[in-house]
Amino acid sequence: MHYLKLIRPLNLLMIVFTMVLFRVCIIAASPYKIFYIQPEVSTIAYLFMVLATVLIAAGGYVVNDIYDIEIDAVNRPEKQIIGKHISETEAYNFYKILCVLGVLCTLVLAFLTHNLRLSMLPLIIMLILNFYAHTFKKQFFVGNFMIALSTGFVVLLPTLFEIGGKVDDSDMQLEIQSGIAIAGIVYGLFAFLSTFLRELVKDMEDVNGDIQGNCKTIPIVLGINSAKGIAIFITIILFIQLALFVWFFPSIQVKYVAYIITFGLLLPLLLISVFIVVAKSAKQYYYASNLIKLFMLLGISTMLYFKGGIGPYIFMQFANFIEKLL
Repeated sequence: MHYLKLIRPLNLLMIVFTMVLFRVCIIAASPYKIFYIQPEVSTIAYLFMVLATVLIAAGGYVVNDIYDIEIDAVNRPEKQIIGKHISETEAYNFYKILCVLGVLCTLVLAFLTHNLRLSMLPLIIMLILNFYAHTFKKQFFVGNFMIALSTGFVVLLPTLFEIGGKVDDSDMQLEIQSGIAIAGIVYGLFAFLSTFLRELVKDMEDVNGDIQGNCKTIPIVLGINSAKGIAIFITIILFIQLALFVWFFPSIQVKYVAYIITFGLLLPLLLISVFIVVAKSAKQYYYASNLIKLFMLLGISTMLYFKGGIGPYIFMQFANFIEKLL
C-alpha cells in the first residue's frame, strides 16, 4: 500500500486518461476510418507508449521523494513515506525497477513503430525527471519549466508519432495529421501552462521546507507577492487561450460549446485566480493547487466533444480562424 501511495496513483490515472482520450477522441476517431486509413501507431504500440509514460512518471515521483526526505519532513510530515514506512534503499530499488520496466516498454515501442528516434523521447523525459529531483528542482524557474514540459509531453508524444509518419502518406492523410498536430499543440500548451501554474502554487505552499532544503524556487527568490503576480500572468494566458475558443465556436455556428467553455473552464479559472490572490497559509495554497488539478481534468475532458471524428477538421478551422485574426 505504501509503494502504491509513493507513485501517486491518481496522477498516473490522469496520465492514462489523457493519453487514452487523445487516442480515442482525436486520433482514432478522426476521419481516418471514413477513408479506410489507419493511424500511424497501432493500438498495441500505443498501449506500450502509455505504459512507458506511466512507468517513467511513477519512477519520477519515487526519485523525487527520495531526494525530498528532509523537505517533506517539514512540509508534509503526515504524508511522508520514505524514511517512515519504506527505507531509502527500498525506495531506490523500487525506482530502478520502474525505470527498467519503462526502458523495456520503450524498446518494444521502438520495435513496433520502427521509429527509434521518437521512441527515445520517453527516456529523455526519464533523465529530466531524475535531474529535476536532485538538481533542477532547487534551481530558479528551471524545475517548474521542466515539470510543465514533461506534462505537456504526455499529449505531444502521441502527436509526434502520428505526424511523423511515412513519406508516401496521401494528401488526405496529411491534412488529417495537420489537424491532429494542432490539437496536440493546443492541449499540450494547456497542460504545460496548467502544470506550471500548479507547480508555482505548490512552491508557495512548500516555501518553509524549501528554504531549509536550500531551494531557489520562484517564491523564495522573488518573494510570495511576485510569485503570485507570475501565477496571475499564467492564468491570463490560459484565459486568452480559452477565450479564443469561446470566440471561435460561434463563428462555426456551435454556440453551446462556447457556453460550456465559459462556465466549465473560464469561471473556474477566475475562481482559481481569486484563491491564489487571497491565499496566505499552506492549507489555502493546497486548496488552490487541488482546484488547478480539477481545472486540468475538466480541460482534458473537453476531448470527449471530438469523439465523433470532427477533431482534425475543427482544429484546422481554428487555425484558420487564428490566422485571420493575426
